[in-house]
Amino acid sequence: HKQMKSLKAELIQQKTNPQIGSTDTDYGVVLYKPSAGKEKGKLRIDYTRPSKDIVSVVGENVTFYQPRINQVFKGALNKLSKGKAGVNLVGLDGSLKTLTVNYNIDFVKDETINGQMTTLLRLTPKAGGSYTAIDLWVNQQNWLPAQWKMSERNGDFTLITLKNTQVNANIADADFAVKIPNGTKVVDKF
Repeated sequence: HKQMKSLKAELIQQKTNPQIGSTDTDYGVVLYKPSAGKEKGKLRIDYTRPSKDIVSVVGENVTFYQPRINQVFKGALNKLSKGKAGVNLVGLDGSLKTLTVNYNIDFVKDETINGQMTTLLRLTPKAGGSYTAIDLWVNQQNWLPAQWKMSERNGDFTLITLKNTQVNANIADADFAVKIPNGTKVVDKF
């Protein structure tokens, strides 16, 4: 999606463990700006419930703030383990070319998600990793992702849905900086 300069959307993240039949649902707001020229890509998710956690990624630098335990992780993206799926919103930059480097891509079907016609693609990682597959629902009107399903090796899966997506919303670079209160414990391992 070449014209996208920014994106703002509501996010619903459902993590399911089929072995014990539990699903944890988190709600939040996602802000995104793709990389452009020398500008690094930026992503921020402010979870609104049940936690108030904040994940911010600018280039390779991650800030993961957990106010409930008064702790912030700061470090490189590759050091962050799975869990907070925000860092795994593959396809947001809209480039299939970048996806084909790391994934085999198969067309599954067309289907309606939240009243939007989407195309469901299955991404299978070429080099292993924590996910066996990522299902990606792409909105047929703007060709942006509407939903992701990340399937893990142990059978767990995470479903992330974007709603009320605003393309090219006015988002300042400063909006990706996380304000950390004094006295917050800083850790470099997660």
